[in-house]
Amino acid sequence: MTATGTGQGPGVGIAIASGMLKGVFGHGVLSAFEEHGLRADVYGTASSSVLSGGLAASGRAREVGVRYWQQAARGAAEKGMSQVVLDSIAEFGPGLREGLFRADAPDFLLAASKVVSAEAAAVTQGSGARQLGRDLLRNVFTGDRSWVTANLATTIFSNRPAPDHAELTPENFDAVSYASTRMLHAWAIPAEVGGQAYVDASYTCGCPAREVAAHPGVTTLIAIGADPFPLFRDIYASEEIVDGAELGGARVLVVKPAEDLKPLGVDYAVATEEGLDRAYALGLEAGHRFAEEHAKELEAVSGRAA
Repeated sequence: MTATGTGQGPGVGIAIASGMLKGVFGHGVLSAFEEHGLRADVYGTASSSVLSGGLAASGRAREVGVRYWQQAARGAAEKGMSQVVLDSIAEFGPGLREGLFRADAPDFLLAASKVVSAEAAAVTQGSGARQLGRDLLRNVFTGDRSWVTANLATTIFSNRPAPDHAELTPENFDAVSYASTRMLHAWAIPAEVGGQAYVDASYTCGCPAREVAAHPGVTTLIAIGADPFPLFRDIYASEEIVDGAELGGARVLVVKPAEDLKPLGVDYAVATEEGLDRAYALGLEAGHRFAEEHAKELEAVSGRAA
């Protein structure tokens, strides 16, 4: 099956959820899609899915494969997550900028959480960031979103002009990509875009499914998760993304692991090379299976099929 979106008329959108190192599964799914010739009209990314989604939108997901994730896992233990991400942007950023800003590139959405109060910005950019991050993670288990609601707002950056989106450009791509990943409990280096403080997308929009579904022309939304559990919009489970449901006029199809990746050796911040190989292979298998099962439907909604 080959189905390639055109950005015109009915089409396919893909939203890839964050998941730190567990995002290797989604990269495997996207690599399988690439082998099937399935390319979306619009990609939505957040945090750790920015690189895999950007590679998929540029037609290079399979080329890079698991290598990126193995480098990231080694670097996390050696130099910390901030430097791992910055090093990854330095290595892969030039190719992504070249691929994502061509005239024929798919629309590419990148979510980040904007800090909307001066008081909160001072904390997130200063010495209190790590403790705040720990508090916010504890709040996940109680469902307390009060600090996030009061101090953060989702910003969607786009490589195409859009009234509801901020502009993603070759000049700010690196800064936005880093900002989208900055979990406060583990990222030591502050993130700013245009002088404005930002933190990880996952606090407000770890899977921009709604934004992709709202994109003009998208009638089928493929949402890729990193866990076997229900897929939610953010780490506070504020909105479930349900397989088979309608979202913004698009039919939702969810792809996620059948089992937790942790027993395989892949957790959010720690992973073994063998575990990453296995998780990536599971993603490939899931992506091939999904593309084969939905071949007729995807070809019917694609702007161009062969």
